[in-house]
Amino acid sequence: MRNNKFKTAVIQLDSRVDEGENLAQVQKYLSEAAAEGIRLAVLPETADYIGKELKEHAKEVPGEIGEFFSGEAKKYGIYLHGGSITMKNPGGNPYNTSLLYLPDGGLLGKYSKLHMFDVDIADGLSQSESRNVCPGNEIVLMQTRLAVFGLGICYDLRFPELFRVMADQGAEVLILPANFTNTTGAAHWETLLRARAIENTCYVIACGQCGEKEAFTAYGHSMVISPWGEVLADAGTSPGYVVAEIDLDYLADVRKRIPSLRNSRKDMYHLEGKHLHIYKECE
Repeated sequence: MRNNKFKTAVIQLDSRVDEGENLAQVQKYLSEAAAEGIRLAVLPETADYIGKELKEHAKEVPGEIGEFFSGEAKKYGIYLHGGSITMKNPGGNPYNTSLLYLPDGGLLGKYSKLHMFDVDIADGLSQSESRNVCPGNEIVLMQTRLAVFGLGICYDLRFPELFRVMADQGAEVLILPANFTNTTGAAHWETLLRARAIENTCYVIACGQCGEKEAFTAYGHSMVISPWGEVLADAGTSPGYVVAEIDLDYLADVRKRIPSLRNSRKDMYHLEGKHLHIYKECE
């Protein structure tokens, strides 16, 4: 029988090209957060490396980065969501991939970012993520003894249909590692996160990068948001961590008061989630 209340930590990083330093920061903040009795820790997008040589720093899974995450999860007996890493793809460009490790150090499953940030604005921003990263092809849920987690990464946040499919399939907590810029973060980050929480009556755990990157300043403001849309924790703009409580009894109460998932007119539109993959922790 699961405990319907647990503490989670979002560990905000200023990741750079020095992978050893990045992982040392993970260890530092994990140690401090674990002392507060957390059951789940979430890292930001591309937690291990941010730099130009993306493909050259892509990781094998299983491999050394998995051994690192596994060891940290087992050391503290926690669920560890590794934010995301750049994962090798034998068929071409690497994937932007999240990994979830169990308290015994086992890898429960992985999710690769679905939506690529491809934009070309006249006299403005031009970026094509799909030139360097291969999109995933599965919607992923993780059924654990803590909760049912639905996974996304960064730009996925702007596609509400993804999160509604996961909520319809049982997601209680939505996890989103990210690396938003200051410009889009200040304008949209909190608004989008609160919208995803409210419209799906889910908790949202969103962990971002912070600091001056080579191409932009990362927004930070990693957050935990309740299914009522309240910001329970905000990490600000510096490396560190914040802790918040997830209360699944409260989630059930909110869903009784705002029954939007039950009232949805699925006979009028279709969000089937045909490419759904559900990873299940053994009982």
